[in-house]
This record gives sequence, C-alpha cells and structure tokens, in this order.
Amino acid sequence: MGTPFITFLGPSNLDAYDPKLSYTQQPESIPKTFLEAMEVREEVFVKEQGVPLENEFDSDDARACHWVVYASVNTTVQAEQKDADGKVIARKQSVTKSLPIGTIRLVPFPHPPHPTPGASYTEDALETDPDRDFTKPPPYIVDRATTFHDGKEPYIKLGRIAVLKEFRGAGIARLLANAAITWIQQNFTYFNPSIKTVGMENMNASNIAEIPVWKGLLCVHAQEQVTKTWAKWGFQIDEEMGTWMEEGIPHVGMFQRLKLDPNAGT
Repeated sequence: MGTPFITFLGPSNLDAYDPKLSYTQQPESIPKTFLEAMEVREEVFVKEQGVPLENEFDSDDARACHWVVYASVNTTVQAEQKDADGKVIARKQSVTKSLPIGTIRLVPFPHPPHPTPGASYTEDALETDPDRDFTKPPPYIVDRATTFHDGKEPYIKLGRIAVLKEFRGAGIARLLANAAITWIQQNFTYFNPSIKTVGMENMNASNIAEIPVWKGLLCVHAQEQVTKTWAKWGFQIDEEMGTWMEEGIPHVGMFQRLKLDPNAGT
C-alpha cells in the first residue's frame, strides 16, 4: 500500500440516488467521491455488519461533508512466465490503482431529537419521524438536556466512519477523524445558517442574538464496541443520552468540545 491520500466532498445534490440499489447501479449524476464513500460503507456496514442496503443511505448524506481516503494498490495482472529451461518468456505485469479504503462524514445542525434510551431502531435513529419531510433538513428544535448538551446549543455530528477490514490497524480511522475535525475547526462558520436563506421564523429565533451559531460542540452516535477508540480522540460518553439499538447494534452518544480560532473561520 502506498501513502494514503484523502478527498473532500461538500454538500451535494443526491436527489437521484436510489437507496435500494448498490453504489455500482447509481446514475452518472451522483458525484464519484460519494459513490466511493458508499463503496466503503456498503462493504463495512452492509456486507460485514448486516445493515440492510436501503437503510445505509440517509437524508443527511446530501447535506453532509464527506471524506474518502484512498490507497495506491499494486495488483499483478499477469505472472512472470518461464519456459522449460527457465528462460523468461513473459514478464510479470501489474497495475496500480487508487482504492477507496475508508470514509467519514460531518452532518450539520439542526438535528432531530436525541434517540430514546432503550429504544430499538430498524433504520437510522434520525429517520423515524413519520411526519418529517426528508427532502428537507430537520427543523430547529429544543431537545431534551443531557450530560453534555443543554438541548439548545447547535452541534455537528461526526459519523459513518468506516475502514475496509484489510486496512484496519494502520491508523486510517484516526487519519479520517483528524481530517474532518481539523477541517471544521478551520471552517467553523461553514454550517451556520443564513437568515436570507433559512428565515428567522424557521430557525426558532426571535432576534439576531438567538440565531443558532456553532461554538465547537461535536457529537458522535458511536457503536458501543468502539467507544474506547472515540475516547482516544477526545470524546466522552454522554451518560444521560443512554444506550439504544440501531440495526441490532448498541449505540451511545459521545461529545467533544473543540477549540475554535476566531481568525480561522471562513
């Protein structure tokens, strides 16, 4: 494996994406980087962990920022051939291609209510409101207060981190997390809403001072089996969020507050 490199994809038009079909069957209008993110996610979450294909893509994908890490992999397409006397009659031939091996995403606020402790979801916990229009972002709400979230402060959610099995243990997950966290620290105003675009009445704000602004709070819905890894990256378990099941896998909420440089926002 050569030196890994990362590609960034901002919010994109994914209206034509069909969640019932594999990434290989999507229309040409879908960005290549997103298809490669889904290639990794299908391998890890669908094939390895048993998540139904139609549940892997969700309405947050279009408004999220995605990172995909690639490795340059050399593959032999023709082995060296020798005759009976040991003379080489055909040289070994190989090709080098960039293979997507890991992905992660950042989902902007607002978010639906925190998952219910003890609940069991057969699809993403954010996709269970029967009255929500999933073609639009969720509404700005006042959520229940938890250990690290007062229910009001905007937070950004980091998630859908996946690394192909044969590349685990090489620091790829940390590389992805660092890339996403560093980017949002340097672009911390990126997701702040525009009054002109969203409208005061849709931001649950009655005046300028109440307009939601991101102040560094970052959340993950972590599989319980990998909480120690997230803890190494600075996240703490939010005990009051409780534990819930998604696709038969126990999840917990974890938070971290990032330090923001006021001179770095764009």
